[in-house]
Amino acid sequence: MSNASNMKKNPLAGIGRVYRFTLKQVCSAKGWLISTILIAVLLLVGIPLILLVASSDGGSDDASAVKTVFVCDETDGDADYNVLKEAGDYETVTYTMYKSMDEAAAAVTEKDTTVILRVTKPDESLMLTVYLPENSELSRSKASDFADFVKSAFPVVLMQKAQLTPEAVMLLSTPVTGETSELKLDPAKDSEENQNPLEKILSFLLPFMMLMIIYMMVILYGQSMANSVMLEKNSKLIETILTAVHPVALMGGKLLATATAAVLQIAIWIGCLLGGLFGGVFIAKQVTPDTSNETVRTVSEVIDNSSLFSLSGILLAIVILALGFLLYLSLGAVAGSLATKAEDLGKTNIVFVLVLIVSFFLCIGSPSEGDPDSMLSDAVWLRIFPFTALLLNPSELMLGKSSLLTAFISIAVLILSVALFVWISATIYKMMLFYRGGIPTPKKLIAMLRDNKTGKKTES
Repeated sequence: MSNASNMKKNPLAGIGRVYRFTLKQVCSAKGWLISTILIAVLLLVGIPLILLVASSDGGSDDASAVKTVFVCDETDGDADYNVLKEAGDYETVTYTMYKSMDEAAAAVTEKDTTVILRVTKPDESLMLTVYLPENSELSRSKASDFADFVKSAFPVVLMQKAQLTPEAVMLLSTPVTGETSELKLDPAKDSEENQNPLEKILSFLLPFMMLMIIYMMVILYGQSMANSVMLEKNSKLIETILTAVHPVALMGGKLLATATAAVLQIAIWIGCLLGGLFGGVFIAKQVTPDTSNETVRTVSEVIDNSSLFSLSGILLAIVILALGFLLYLSLGAVAGSLATKAEDLGKTNIVFVLVLIVSFFLCIGSPSEGDPDSMLSDAVWLRIFPFTALLLNPSELMLGKSSLLTAFISIAVLILSVALFVWISATIYKMMLFYRGGIPTPKKLIAMLRDNKTGKKTES
């Protein structure tokens, strides 16, 4: 009895056994375990360390670094230097007036976070000098930062010296900015203009980050899948395997297991990323409660504004992520099924890589008309077309920017596409088992398929 006739009539028989065996093989591989654990530890430990260092730098380099300023003003006119607190920076600094540098230097001996500000007029211009005491804990860069601040904010002191009223001082010191904008008559568009700045940042960064992560993961797992299929097809055990399971069950089980491993790996990394961010911000705030570091503040705002993310969208994103991986893995399986030896794999993988690259550039190649700041296209068909849906939908669903109807249509199209490519890869896999020639042309493949249906043996 021929090998083909011994195969299970039910194409899905044994798929569970293949799935469990392959998943165990993939997840127990040293490469998978090392990369998963190493990156997880880096995210879980590295992010808190980075945020802790950033918060410490932010707390020391910011206004809170300089606590006290002894002022020695040797010019005409009186002024209350505490008015500098209203200039936007160094709000917590205490200003103390001294008549001479000797008095100021004598008073600073026990102060660790104090600088002396000396104001002189050697010619027609004012000279502002910031002195850093020898026993100070402050660095020279911190003193220089404060000197730059005083130089930029000193006009408010001069206004007092000119005996302007507090109201006039405040009016003259009011910052003025300008911009050009369009008048929006559509309330919906106007609300988009007034959206949360953090939401704008996430809308720009998250899709692009997800796009790059998924792109790299598909390249890694897709080519690994193609190589695995090619090596297994040439194994001496393949005839024994195919007497127990149908090629569709074999390919389907392998694809499901590989996609599960990929999604599991990403889920672990995302969990460690969130754990690192939450833990890092908590530790940074405990160690440096008054930090104003922009990195820590931004991460803290993202955590505080978790309502920006859609729970239902996250669940649908996971489904699309899994189906999208299955689709690209099945395409990689087609490439592996076509190859008869390792040298051919590079040629057959071109199709897989080209599809991914073209899909990638379709997503970022045309600017969004609805959001000019976005790097991604807003074309609806890209959210439904299976090869681009994986790259675009997950991040947009997480942010609640994609409609549920589009998501469900995309899921349905992905399921049908996965089923089609699994069948194609299984069919080619079966036909190429005893083929030992070069990579067959499309015409040759069609002839092989016709011969396979009629029961003829394909000649290499």
